[in-house]
Amino acid sequence: MTATNQKPAAKEHPTLAVRSPRLTLLLVVFAALVLARSMSEGIYDIAFANLALDLSGLVSTVGLVYFVGYGVEVVASVAAGPLLDRGDPKTVLVVSYLVKIGVFVLIGLGSTFLSSHLWAIVVAAATVDLVHHVGEMALFVLLPRILDARALVRVQALGGTVRSASELLSPVVAGLVIALLPGSRALLVAAGLQVLALALFAAFVAVVIRAQGPLRRSTPDDAAEPDAAGDGGGAERAPLPSRREVARTLTGSRAWRRFTTFHGLTVLALSTVILSVLSLMRETLHMTAAGAGSFLAFSTIGAIIGGLAVAKAGPDGIYTSLRWAPALAGAGALTAAFLGQTRWLLAAGLILFGLGFTVYLRSAGLLIQLRAPSAVLGTWNGLLDAVIRIVSAAAILVTGFLFDRFGGQAIYLAFGLLLVLTAALWSTFGTEDREALGATPLHPAPARDPGEVTRS
Repeated sequence: MTATNQKPAAKEHPTLAVRSPRLTLLLVVFAALVLARSMSEGIYDIAFANLALDLSGLVSTVGLVYFVGYGVEVVASVAAGPLLDRGDPKTVLVVSYLVKIGVFVLIGLGSTFLSSHLWAIVVAAATVDLVHHVGEMALFVLLPRILDARALVRVQALGGTVRSASELLSPVVAGLVIALLPGSRALLVAAGLQVLALALFAAFVAVVIRAQGPLRRSTPDDAAEPDAAGDGGGAERAPLPSRREVARTLTGSRAWRRFTTFHGLTVLALSTVILSVLSLMRETLHMTAAGAGSFLAFSTIGAIIGGLAVAKAGPDGIYTSLRWAPALAGAGALTAAFLGQTRWLLAAGLILFGLGFTVYLRSAGLLIQLRAPSAVLGTWNGLLDAVIRIVSAAAILVTGFLFDRFGGQAIYLAFGLLLVLTAALWSTFGTEDREALGATPLHPAPARDPGEVTRS
């Protein structure tokens, strides 16, 4: 008889249930937080693009701003994950707000040096994109630590709905702000909205703390875990696995390899379609710029419905959603491309795509939050995010050339069918795979009888 000699897994963070009477207030505060952040993001994205265009007179410089921003986000996905696992994501999120506020105020108050040099605008935009992405990662890590599965799904689904709705409003709001405060002064409004978002985040954390009972700590190890707000305890924590160990665990797990492959193919198709839909309407369906822009609202309507659908389905509906959402998005893409000359069918196709798009992305994100080892969630999600972003960026770049060569309908046929294929792939992701997602060497070992031994 030999005792089990397995390397201890990283310890999970305690997750506390939000009691129902407080859940409504929690959702309202989080919705306001997402709205303030989204409005600020819409304003500063357009403001930075306008500043770059005004300084250079070249449209290519706008692409440069976005390209650099995308690059630093990939770097952040890999580098920031371990820092979030070892530190306090709440503090990281607050710092990200403060950095963005500082950049906006510095440029917005009329710094001649910063607002009159293109390279300074590119660096400022990249800095904002970097800290914004790190802040998004911090929130992704923090929420599963402080919310139970039911509350997490409701919060994330509502966040997706509000963000989608804000996409209808933010271009209009940004246009009005820039018309009233041209140039760099529009960034002052973005700064004000970031201040509001910071205050709402503090309120959100306060509501969570009041909604939850105190942690019951029964062992010395438990005392070393973070508290309900995500803060570290005073006791010394066991060392966490390195980035290399996490990567090795991901690649060594058949279930997570399948998840990454299926997820990568699905996001590749979804992101390419959503970023080329305007080109489809302009070049293939021969719509005016104004008409094409107005029809984008239909995909947002689908996204709003999608967020509500995820909230209603709850934690148990995640795996089912992964099966039907890509197929629905694919059907929407094919309808828009091949039947879009009839405008009501174009609208229906865009609604279907927006619905499938949102349900899939929210469900896949929730699966990672609920099934990845929470002690290394930042590193785990960062590695997955970096892979997905690199693959999607390459696909989007290639699609532009293929669109010009073969036309929009050929591209949409390929990606529409790919989405249907990924739905079929997800249907093979069965119970064994689901259980294996939560049974890697970095997951805590299940509770065992102290006297249990293994027989050799």
